[in-house]
Parts: sequence; structure tokens; C-alpha cells
Amino acid sequence: MAQAGLYVYPIIPNGKQPIKNYSYLKATKDIELIESWFRQEPNINIGINLSKSNLIVVDIDNHNNDLNTPLESLSNLGYKLPSNYVELTQSGGLHYYYRADGNIPATRKTKFIDGVDLLSDFVVASPSNNYRVLNDATLSDIPQAPNWIIKALDNRAMPSDRMQDNPTPYRRYYTGYLIDEIVTGVDAGNRNNWIASIFGKLLRAGASPKNAYSLLQLINDNYVQPPLPSKELDNVAESILKRFINE
Repeated sequence: MAQAGLYVYPIIPNGKQPIKNYSYLKATKDIELIESWFRQEPNINIGINLSKSNLIVVDIDNHNNDLNTPLESLSNLGYKLPSNYVELTQSGGLHYYYRADGNIPATRKTKFIDGVDLLSDFVVASPSNNYRVLNDATLSDIPQAPNWIIKALDNRAMPSDRMQDNPTPYRRYYTGYLIDEIVTGVDAGNRNNWIASIFGKLLRAGASPKNAYSLLQLINDNYVQPPLPSKELDNVAESILKRFINE
């Protein structure tokens, strides 16, 4: 994978979480370093930094053992998936791989439609345990991404370079700083503390607990990489809410 130009990182055996002190942001093509991971733990899973590798993945979820419904929904909307490189995932879902030109932002559009996520940040990949490439495909079989995928991932209101060159002329307030902090997001290294801090700030800004938690779920899905599991997110929110009530 590294020789083919992909940036990879180590993941705990049979899991999706990076090994301690790693994240997709530290993905590498250094073969000696990669070999050292396997010497320390032969059964690790492998993740790919998709953006650095110029790849995009269309993730088809296997909800209720039903892959046909999301695939048919895409087809009915005119969204084709012309890929000869498809992986079967641990949960029985499908990952359709595509190549893209450079400067792909590391992001993901969850629930593009029901059962379909678009990924350009990171993914667990074969040869990880319980992930396998279908039809004996090779990395050279990965095709260019259809335009609809590129457009769907690009949900910016205007080019980011222009936004950076023209900062707001208005005075900045607490809410603006909070929004910037949310959109910057966090990776695996500090997710729990970051989520707790954001939820507390939303409550102190005057949001109702119910609305703050609804927003927290969206933040977790879109700006936390990888997102916290629902149960863990609930535990963090409940802990902060109790502290907030007792203040």
C-alpha cells in the first residue's frame, strides 16, 4: 500500500480506533516504520488517510442486512458507482474506492442519503481483519471519482481560500470563537475532553440541554474523527449536564 502511494496508520486489532499515540493525521508511507508496527503487534488493522492518498470512499452501510436499498436509492437518484475496487467490511457493508485529483479536503458527509456515507478523511481497509477486496481487484483498478461525489463532498458556501483572505470585518464575540473551535474539530487523541468542553460551552452560551445535545450529535458526526460511539457520547453529555446543574 505504501509503495502504491497510500498513507497508512495502525489500528488496534479487530477495531477501528488508532493505536495509542497515532491517528489518521500521522499516516505515513515510511515502510520501515510500518514494518515496526507489525513487529510490535502482528494483528493490527490498517487505516488509510484518504485525503493524503488522493482517495475517496463511498461507504454503503449494511443496516438490517440490506445492501440493496441504499444502492437502489443511489441509482434512482442518478448517482452511479462505477468502481472495480470494492471492499467488504467487517459489518458486511461495502466500501467503493475512487481516485481524486489533489487538494481533496479531509472530511466526510455522513448520511448523504440513508445508508450512504461519503468519506475523504480516513477509513479502515483491507488487509485489516474481516476486511477483504472483492473480485481479486488490485489498487490499480481504482477508478477516478465521478463528479457527483466530488460535488457532494464540497459543501462549502464559497472557496475556502477566499474566506481565509477576507476575514470578517466585524468584532468577534464568544459565539464566533466557539463556532471556529467546533469546525476545527478534533481527532482521536482528545475526543472525550473536547466533546465535554464543547457541550459545556454550548450550555453556558444559553442553549437548552435538549438543543445543545442535538447539536452535539451533529458535531460528533461531522467534526470528531473518528466519532464517539453513541453510548460514550451520552455518558460524556450526562456527566457535563450534572455538573452544570450543580453549579
